[in-house]
Amino acid sequence: MKNYSYIDRFKYWLDKQMSKGTSTIIQLLTVAVISVVLFVTTLIVLFKLRDNLFSAFWDSLATIVNAWMPSSEDGEVGYIVLNTITAIVGLLFTSILIGVISSGIEEKLDSLRKGNSVVLERNHTVILGYNLGEHGLLNQLILATGDEKRVIVICTDIEKPDMEADLSNNVDIPKNIEVICRNGDITNINDLRCCSIENAKLLIINALNDNRRIKAILAISALKKEHPECNATIVACVSDDKHLLPKTKIDKKNIIMLKTDDIMAKMIAHTSTEPGLSIAFKELLNFEGNELYFEKIDELTGFSVLDASACLEDSTLAGIRHKGKIKLNPDSKTIIEEGDELLLFETERNAYKIIHPEIKDVWKLELNKVKDEKKGTVVIFGYNILLDTILSEVPSDVDDVIIVSKHKEEITSLKKKYRKLHISLFEGDYEKKLDELADEAEHFILLADREIDKEDADIDNILLLLKLMDIRERKDYGYNVTVELNMENSYNVAVKNNNIDYIVSSNVASLILAQMAENPDFEEVLSELLSKKGNELYSKTVKMFNLEDNRDYSYGGLKQILLSYDYTLLGYVHNGEIEMNPKLDTRIQIDDDDRLIVLGKN
Repeated sequence: MKNYSYIDRFKYWLDKQMSKGTSTIIQLLTVAVISVVLFVTTLIVLFKLRDNLFSAFWDSLATIVNAWMPSSEDGEVGYIVLNTITAIVGLLFTSILIGVISSGIEEKLDSLRKGNSVVLERNHTVILGYNLGEHGLLNQLILATGDEKRVIVICTDIEKPDMEADLSNNVDIPKNIEVICRNGDITNINDLRCCSIENAKLLIINALNDNRRIKAILAISALKKEHPECNATIVACVSDDKHLLPKTKIDKKNIIMLKTDDIMAKMIAHTSTEPGLSIAFKELLNFEGNELYFEKIDELTGFSVLDASACLEDSTLAGIRHKGKIKLNPDSKTIIEEGDELLLFETERNAYKIIHPEIKDVWKLELNKVKDEKKGTVVIFGYNILLDTILSEVPSDVDDVIIVSKHKEEITSLKKKYRKLHISLFEGDYEKKLDELADEAEHFILLADREIDKEDADIDNILLLLKLMDIRERKDYGYNVTVELNMENSYNVAVKNNNIDYIVSSNVASLILAQMAENPDFEEVLSELLSKKGNELYSKTVKMFNLEDNRDYSYGGLKQILLSYDYTLLGYVHNGEIEMNPKLDTRIQIDDDDRLIVLGKN
């Protein structure tokens, strides 16, 4: 074993003390100064250079603090020499002290700039995870808050000044909302303590991938054990089934979780053959425009759903909560009972008006439902985890599905799984045969490549879209394109057109998170709307309901007609423009190209 010298041991001890920070260094300096003062005072008294002990001590202390050099008139030579040494030590002390204090202040200011101080708030909202340029979630929370006061804390590994600059330049934050930025690792318990998790009302996990989402939930759970009084709701979206926590754990820990990939795939599949549906999804999920509210309306007790729908102005009856159970798109003959809550689609809570219109154009039609026309060929570019669910959701009346992908084995497996669909794999350089693919297709789906950088994948899809739109214009084709994008800022710069539907993963996740955070009671509603079972959102052609071309209908009349077919009408697409929840007396000149946004089972 090596024997260390006293000098080595002293250096090691000093190094450890210095590493403890500014306060320890100041303490060491203070001890060193007092030691020098006492030593000099002792020498002065021993050599009788001063008669008074206190006077000797005070002179030495004043000399070292002021770094004052004695003159020849101040005393004997010995006294002058000792105080000169003391003054030099004082000069060193002052220089070091100024440097240490300056460094400590700079370090503290840097810490404050980074946002490492503890948030002293209660009943606040904490967003764990943030990406520069992605403001959908925050904007939705601001819209949902209205005029109420609210504190929103954002914690992420991005530097605080960068976050604040991004928010200042891109988000209009009203005076009643305070946004506090904190720099930290959302999976680190110590960093989460800075956000006062134990005092929060709502925790939203907004991380980029499932692993970090789950780690963040586990870190929060550990903090909750330290603070049993914490009852904050945790809201998170995951991509894969394997990352969903067991139902018992979710209920016990007050966690709400939904799968974003299933939602994305469903939206892409339906939008691909039903243009404009992406806008309807956004209208249904965001806090701008029309929203879903549960309300009790005693005046409608005893009414059937059909009659109640005819009486509700500025609002659409989308469901009923009876004895705690929610029924979406209820049968038109269902009677509203006392105590029932109505799920209304309206611009704001209590926006409805009860009127008694005369709807004269309802029962003149022969209510024979006809089948939609064949959907034609769907061409899908790319392969990712969404494709399986997309194929399961593609309408059965699609003629062919052509998949352009290099993942031959995976596509072959999917062909065997979905034998009812006529699936073929396009091999080779599609760039050279893009015109030929356009000749065959009625619908295009562009899937994002998840094996490369998100922005690169978005750019690839936007470039491919531009080529398809160029062919569409040159050949006067009528196909529509559904594009999957990763980032909101990619959508902001992409070309907009009536024949293009964008499904932006970060935006979809933001909408779902905000809805779950603000309306936990809607989990059951959204789960049904975005699952494969029960009622879903559709964009149906007017031909499906035997509506007469160029016939003038009232919107209230259309609602009654659709209820007779077991659909709830939420809006319509006319001349490429979507209109949601208009007034009952709005007159609509029906065209064969028009579509109806409905809630139904198929």
